[in-house]
Amino acid sequence: MLQQTLKSSSSGKLDAQVVNSPRLNNAISAQEFANLLAPIADLISKNDQFAVAVSGGADSMALCLLADQWAKSQGCQMVALTVDHGLRSEAAAETQTVAGWLAACGIEHHVLHWQGDKPASGIQAAAREARYQLMTDWCQTNNVSALMTAHHLEDQVETFLLRAERGSGVDGLACMAAETEVSGIKLLRPLLAVSKNRLRETLIASDQNWLEDPSNQNPAYRRTKMRKLVNALEQRGLDASRFGTLVDHFSDLRNSTGEIVSVFVDQVVQIFPEGYAVVQGDVFRQMPEPIIERILVRLTKVFGGKTYPPRRDRLLRAVMNLKKSEFPGFTLGGCRFTGKSNEIMICREMRGISSQQIGSGANLVWDNLFDIEISGTRGNDVLLAPLGKKGWAEILQKSPELKDISLPYPVRLTLPALFDLQGVFEVPHLNFRREGREINRLRIVRAEFLNISPIKNLSK
Repeated sequence: MLQQTLKSSSSGKLDAQVVNSPRLNNAISAQEFANLLAPIADLISKNDQFAVAVSGGADSMALCLLADQWAKSQGCQMVALTVDHGLRSEAAAETQTVAGWLAACGIEHHVLHWQGDKPASGIQAAAREARYQLMTDWCQTNNVSALMTAHHLEDQVETFLLRAERGSGVDGLACMAAETEVSGIKLLRPLLAVSKNRLRETLIASDQNWLEDPSNQNPAYRRTKMRKLVNALEQRGLDASRFGTLVDHFSDLRNSTGEIVSVFVDQVVQIFPEGYAVVQGDVFRQMPEPIIERILVRLTKVFGGKTYPPRRDRLLRAVMNLKKSEFPGFTLGGCRFTGKSNEIMICREMRGISSQQIGSGANLVWDNLFDIEISGTRGNDVLLAPLGKKGWAEILQKSPELKDISLPYPVRLTLPALFDLQGVFEVPHLNFRREGREINRLRIVRAEFLNISPIKNLSK
């Protein structure tokens, strides 16, 4: 295999490399890709636009070329998104290399930048979260409803081993789903049954180079160690496809129990537009414990806005607390569970709710929970944030009649609100808007809870 160094670091170590190889004949054909995409293709409307995440690695480059070919055959438009995390000095040059490759293919391409301070620890998880946030934000802004990623069979196996090591339950061991949703954007993974070697061979057959990221070999990352374990197991005859079959079994179990959970949520859980729910405790406790676990996972995704389910040890503690005759309440997966008489209320936990600056009118998904439309032109120093204790006390002074509302106090604190330099000026769910000469011209014209109809695939 020939390897041409894109750039060498001052230490003499190779940075990302441009790779090409002799031709092989195990490439993925256009028809095979269409078959792989068929179960989820209806999520991309004809003549609609969808995005593909492209890092420049072999996996994403292969997906990009295959998806572009499929899009042209279907009358769709595809756009490629690359995130420059700003973690290595070579990243800018690498994104330019990718841009050149895609331009040569006539593919529309946008580079998104992760700006601001970077964490000292947990950098991989933080980069992944930032990457998805940047791409889904771009999709929302540009009315793109679906985003494809190039996760493949070996990625599934690595995820399975990592989660098995942590003692994950059914949801964790079922690993990644071919279709899910992040911040209101459909996330599609059509290559989960395809090996990484076949993706490389697809590029070789197309005379397309790719980048090799040296951070994928960094032994400091746990996933790197799992990747080496997968390779060692394959050398001993336990190939990735066998693990893939095991993952499929867990996925089938997740889907089967998921149908029970969907019926429970639809029939038993009363969901309110302010982003909270109430369920009868005695009905909840009658369910088998494995099903209670799955219900809790679903509820934390619906009301906590989290991408991933809670760890299983925390789930088990939550189930134990839930089964107690004197329900003590608990927090789990960004949610707060509290009891009163026979009712259990579930709402967003205040800790971790995001805030963001608003400069002008915008459509956005806030905290993965509310679809918000803001109109107006004057938005200097305006913040979209949860109302909080201080904000509630402030609007109560201006509108004392609010103290008589039936909305539970913990829910009030989590409601989306607009703040300016003088304090709270709008809380649409409470019909509050500050009066006065200096009123800000921005206005929330829509704030809809995304999961008011939660019967959909929220698996990850």
